[in-house]
Amino acid sequence: MESAFSLSVDAPWLWGVGEAGNGPLGAPVTLRQAVLGQLRAKIVAGQIAPGTLLKETALAQQLQVSATPIREALGTLASEGLVEIEAHRLKRVAPVDMAATRDLIRVQAELWRLGYDWGMPRIGAGELLMLDQAIARYRAALDTSEHMAAIIAGLDFHTIFIKASENRELLRSTLDRRGLIARFIFLHGIKTLTATGLSQHEAILCAFKAGDGAAVLACLDRMAARLITLCDDHVNTPIIED
Repeated sequence: MESAFSLSVDAPWLWGVGEAGNGPLGAPVTLRQAVLGQLRAKIVAGQIAPGTLLKETALAQQLQVSATPIREALGTLASEGLVEIEAHRLKRVAPVDMAATRDLIRVQAELWRLGYDWGMPRIGAGELLMLDQAIARYRAALDTSEHMAAIIAGLDFHTIFIKASENRELLRSTLDRRGLIARFIFLHGIKTLTATGLSQHEAILCAFKAGDGAAVLACLDRMAARLITLCDDHVNTPIIED
């Protein structure tokens, strides 16, 4: 399966907080970042379906760029787990493996918890404003049923705490898996994008503002458990990719 599309600077970037440093959903600054963002967005949204073979020449023609930024982007996406590079250098979009996704969320939940623990003491007025804005974007996305925008807002919310930890390795280890988590939620966890999901983010912020770090972490643990349960529900029901 191949999907025709063209390069756009209006793609829904998934890395605004951590990658460009210009706030949520920041626009890319180089051609390489634009190509990477476009391909990542298409894969995460399922517009390039799991299991799809990726041909550099065809992608370069569709995006009207040379093969070099395509090759670089696919390498980065492979490091993020969204692309698999097989024997004879064949590349394809990574399939959705529910057992592996469950393991991923378990590990990421522990890393996020560590990021919160280290980040909370460093949250200042600027970060509080960004947290409020992330919740406002989440709420607006729910109101208009823009599911990907809600997912990105939720991920941005958590990343603000993790980034505040000022631990580059922790930030890298979590940002590198944002795409996989976003794709899982978008393709198989839309039912988590509800007023209840929004209220959990609001509860975290409320507890943080009240100085109750234990309540913050308890809310975070409940959110992670909800995603793990969703994976468990699918483990014995294999996903058939197109």
